[in-house]
Amino acid sequence: MKTELLELEEALNQEIEAYSKLERYILEKKDSLVSGDIEKLKNIDYEIEKFGSETEKLGTRRAKINSRFGSENLTLKEIIEKIEEEDKAEKISGLRLKLKNLAENIRRQNNINAQLIEHSLRILEFSITSIANVIIPEASAYNKLGKANNNPNNTGVSSVIHEA
Repeated sequence: MKTELLELEEALNQEIEAYSKLERYILEKKDSLVSGDIEKLKNIDYEIEKFGSETEKLGTRRAKINSRFGSENLTLKEIIEKIEEEDKAEKISGLRLKLKNLAENIRRQNNINAQLIEHSLRILEFSITSIANVIIPEASAYNKLGKANNNPNNTGVSSVIHEA
């Protein structure tokens, strides 16, 4: 069981390292979304994809190690309960907590990034609609579903329409 514990500890440390790098790139992605740096965003997305793939491989490796403790579906918590040496159990438990916190931070940051992207898309859609309404005013009589607008003058860019 000592060999399995050492392999599990090594696998967890590698996962923590990969998730830490992934977390850094996801935080950089947020900064790039806010600043509008598209080139940097492309590079960051490539790195996120790379580390996402790496974490998936490491998770598969850990599942194989877990299977030597009785079942591939054992959780880390269940494995920790099976460990007889208290210091090893505490060490694995600390790694588990660190990995869990990293995963939670990544999930939270991904949600923030998704909201930023969604907000950008709404602004872009509004801008395109505003431009289209100026170029083809009769298009503003219909919404994006093809239904007649009740208030076609509610474009929010009246000064642009008057100038056009």
